[in-house]
Amino acid sequence: MVSQIMHQNIPRSLLLCLCAITVAACGEQQAAAPSGGPPPTPVRVTPILKRAVQQTVTLVGTVEPRKRSVVASEIEGVVRDFPAKEGRRVTQGQVLAHLRMETLEIQLDAASASQREARARHQQAQRDLLRTRALFAKALVTQKDFDDAQAEEQALQERLSQLDADIRRVRDRMNKSKIVAPFDGWITRELTEIGQWVQAGGDIIELVDVSHVHVEIPLPERYVRHIQIRDPVRAAFDGLPDFEAQGRVLSLVAQADRISRTFPVKVDIPNPARTIKSGMVSRVTLRVGRPHDGMMIPKDALVLRGNKEFVFLVRENTVDQIPVTSGVQMDDLVEIMGTLRAGMTVVTEGNERLFPGQSVRILGAPSSP
Repeated sequence: MVSQIMHQNIPRSLLLCLCAITVAACGEQQAAAPSGGPPPTPVRVTPILKRAVQQTVTLVGTVEPRKRSVVASEIEGVVRDFPAKEGRRVTQGQVLAHLRMETLEIQLDAASASQREARARHQQAQRDLLRTRALFAKALVTQKDFDDAQAEEQALQERLSQLDADIRRVRDRMNKSKIVAPFDGWITRELTEIGQWVQAGGDIIELVDVSHVHVEIPLPERYVRHIQIRDPVRAAFDGLPDFEAQGRVLSLVAQADRISRTFPVKVDIPNPARTIKSGMVSRVTLRVGRPHDGMMIPKDALVLRGNKEFVFLVRENTVDQIPVTSGVQMDDLVEIMGTLRAGMTVVTEGNERLFPGQSVRILGAPSSP
C-alpha cells in the first residue's frame, strides 16, 4: 500500500533518475572490491650451484699436546731453588730448578788441586827425562835409568788425563744440578718442592708443547682406503663453539683395534695462539670417497617438515614445492638430489611461511652463496 502511494505521489521522471544513480553506485562498489588472495610474500633467492663435492665423516677424539715430557733430574741432590710454577709458559733452556752444589764445589776444588800437583810433577818428570836421555846418549846412565825416567813421565801424563776427566765429570754434575726446559711449552704439574731430596732420575715438572696439538680418532675400516697422510681435515671443539681449525692427517696406524675394528688416525692441528687446550673434546671432519659433481644450495634453502625435505623453486614470481634428498655438507652449503638443475632459483629467506603456488616478491638481486 505504501509503495503504491509513493509511486502514485512521485513523478515517473524522478523514479528513473533514482534508479540510474543506484545502478552506477553498485557498479563503482564492485569495481573497488579486491580481487581476492594474499599479497606477494617478500623472499630472498639464490641460484643452485654445481660444485665438486666429496663425502665427509666426522669423528670424535681428545686433544693431546704435540710434546709431553716429565722433566727429571739427572743427578741426586736437594732442591735449592724451584722457580717453575704450574701454568707458566717457559722457553727452551729456561731454568726450572736448582740443586745444592756445595758438595760438588768441594769436589771440584779437590780435583783442581790434585791436577795442579800432578802437572808440576809431570813438568819435573819431563825435565828429568831430557837429562837422562842426554846422559844415556853418552853412556853415562844405564838403560834401566832411562826406562825408569821415561815410565815416570808417561805415568804422570796419564795421571793428568785422569784428573782432567775427574774435573770434567764434576763440572758436568754441576751443570746438571741446574734443570732446564728441554723445549718451549707450558708447565702442567709441579712434582717437587724446595728442600726436597731428588734421586737421580727423579721427576721435577711435567711440560707440554701445545703450539701444535694432536687428536687421535677411531676411523672405521670402510674409510681406511680413502685416507692418506697429509690429507686436510677440519676440527671443531665443544669448548670453543665459534672456533674451527684446519689440520692434516699425521699418521694412520696399520693395526685395527680388535674390539671396535677401527684404525687409530692421528691428526696434527697448528695452534699458534694456544687457543686449543689439552684434553678438549674435538670433532674432526675428514674427506672420504671420490669427488663428484653435485647440486649445492645454502643450508637455509632446505626446508624440513616432518620427515620430508624440499625446496621452494621460483617460477615467474610464484613458487613450487620440490621434494629433494640432502647429501654432503660443505661449509654452509648442502648437496641436494632430485629433479633440479644448476642455475634454477630457490628461496633462501622467507621459505618457512610459503606454500605451493604462492606468489612472491623477490628482495634484491639473487645472491651467490
